[in-house]
Amino acid sequence: MLLTALALGLAALASASPARAAATPDAPWVSGQQVVGGAVTVNLDWDPVPGASSYDVWISKAGPDTYPGEDPQRVTLGGLARNHADIRQLTPNTTYCFAVVVNGDGRGHGNGGARSCKVTPPASRAVVPTALSTTVATFNVACGAKKNCNKGWKWKKRQKKVVADIGRVNADIMVFVEGHLAHKYGKKKRWIGKVMKKRGYALACQTQKSRKRKLFSQTAYVRTSEYAVVGKKQNSKGTRFTMFGDRDHGFCQALIQHRATGKQVAVGAVHLRDGKGGADGLRQQETRYVVDRVASAFPGVPTVLLGDYNSHRGLDRRGQTDTPRLVMESAGFADAVDIAAQLTYPYLNSAHGFETNPPRSSTWPTHVDRIFVSPGITVPRWENIAVLAGGRYATPMASDHNPVKATLYIP
Repeated sequence: MLLTALALGLAALASASPARAAATPDAPWVSGQQVVGGAVTVNLDWDPVPGASSYDVWISKAGPDTYPGEDPQRVTLGGLARNHADIRQLTPNTTYCFAVVVNGDGRGHGNGGARSCKVTPPASRAVVPTALSTTVATFNVACGAKKNCNKGWKWKKRQKKVVADIGRVNADIMVFVEGHLAHKYGKKKRWIGKVMKKRGYALACQTQKSRKRKLFSQTAYVRTSEYAVVGKKQNSKGTRFTMFGDRDHGFCQALIQHRATGKQVAVGAVHLRDGKGGADGLRQQETRYVVDRVASAFPGVPTVLLGDYNSHRGLDRRGQTDTPRLVMESAGFADAVDIAAQLTYPYLNSAHGFETNPPRSSTWPTHVDRIFVSPGITVPRWENIAVLAGGRYATPMASDHNPVKATLYIP
């Protein structure tokens, strides 16, 4: 048997998800996961199907290229009355794929919906509270150039929404991507720098093109009541990826110190190359450059690298490779969405292109906005800060990306 000692618990409450009528179930999603005694319990949710009396869940370790229903070793959990299942005794650091089947549809084999896949956390990422608990977030505000600022919803309309989202996120460490003109365009009192200063944040780092011209395309801010910026002058020397023939992307880094505990943390604001073709190879080079730069500047310091990586696991099914993740994992980093104990809206793409009908991820959570954490850091919560009204994105929309936030326990 593929899975041994597999037990099932039913949740007392149904999933709080945007229910949608469908002939077949949509792909389920993992809303929580816990490493317990060397094994993993996964909390699986799915949208209820009108008229369904009960469900089966198919579970497979064959990988994303095999539908669970076609896996001869699949495990079936049957007769579930609710749209939630707690699946126990899973192996850590292993890919599992799930599909939901509606019972009693008259077809004998059930009405199988789309699959979803998830890598369970390794045992080393079991959530352990520490003295330093902090929140971090990344937000691509799509305002690096005037034409981008006014693409989709014009900046005049969405600038206020961006400021409102900053208040919703309310993280201790906040990274902004494509924010150059957002610092100096539109209503002055709503410029990003002014908003952050008013709310008690200090600029920790920014990208720069030259000594004469400051570029705020990528920035990191820290809440001054929580953190002090160490060596601010040195940290502000960001870079654009000109060495890779690209002036539109880059990163900056900062060393900050937690006031209450005295612990230091390294932070990087990252924006990697977009595009197809050879872009995944360029993203690999850029990621390696960032990791090496931060490790050289702040050796042995717990590190968080946030931003728009223009890459996600779904690329592996489109003839490309999620090269940033491979580089990060080889250096001991983990994507917060992979290891978080609780997840909010993991099935909604963080980049939605101003589509008011939220694009949903199938197979993998496809988030280009990512938070990578170094070894020892654990993640009790990951959130896609989606503002929905009646199951659709509220308009005018703040950006073509949602902010992504995580709570971290830093050793």
